[in-house]
Amino acid sequence: MRNYAKLALAKQTVKEISNLRFGPEIGVGKLKTDTPVLEPLLTALDRMIADLRKYHTMSDTLATVFLADARDMRRHLSPCSIDAVITSPPYPNEKDYSRTTRLESVLLGFMSTRADLRRQKQQFIRSNTRSVYKADTDHSWVADIPRIQALADSIEERRLELGKTSGFEKQYAKVVRLYFGGMARHLSELRSLLRPGAKLAYVVGDQASYFRIMIRTGQILGEVAERLGYEVLDVDLFRTRFSTATKEQLREEVLLLQWNG
Repeated sequence: MRNYAKLALAKQTVKEISNLRFGPEIGVGKLKTDTPVLEPLLTALDRMIADLRKYHTMSDTLATVFLADARDMRRHLSPCSIDAVITSPPYPNEKDYSRTTRLESVLLGFMSTRADLRRQKQQFIRSNTRSVYKADTDHSWVADIPRIQALADSIEERRLELGKTSGFEKQYAKVVRLYFGGMARHLSELRSLLRPGAKLAYVVGDQASYFRIMIRTGQILGEVAERLGYEVLDVDLFRTRFSTATKEQLREEVLLLQWNG
């Protein structure tokens, strides 16, 4: 029972017990002088028990989870073994997803040093400046796509116009190239694993985090996918989100693809 209890405690530490706060990014709120611990822990355990009771009749439904890099899947999955892909990858929005789960990762023993964190982040699609490394080469996958190069160039030109000189701001154009290059690498890697007729759904969103220059993520990924031999079935509006940068509603879409073999 120990591992289940640790999992419940880690969840509630982040959600209720600690002083973490979640907005567009994770932050630290006002220090708590006291906070209940046992009651939130028992509440989480009760929910886990209820879920197990509810779904135990489906125990013959097989599922396998791999801790791996979505750009390097062939070592884990067999050729022509996938009929469908449904996922919500990151998009270039300057959000460091490792920060969202960092406290749980430490509490559960998944990491304890900066080197552990670095190893984790190096398996991510590059979507923010905090996870860019000198050895990254994913940008080479989209070096011949004019739309992506023009987009990155426009971000760099805007940075120079505005006189922005921070280390993070200098990386914005590089992040865009690495992001779309990483997604291209993922889609390329995936091709040999898909059965003919396999369908794919990617939930992605437009972004304007980099000097308010619009990034049409779904449209651009559709172009990348077509270059790799996929058929774009649709780019379907899923919902809109309010942008704090532009004060406008941004599109979040489902990019629907098909692999015909």
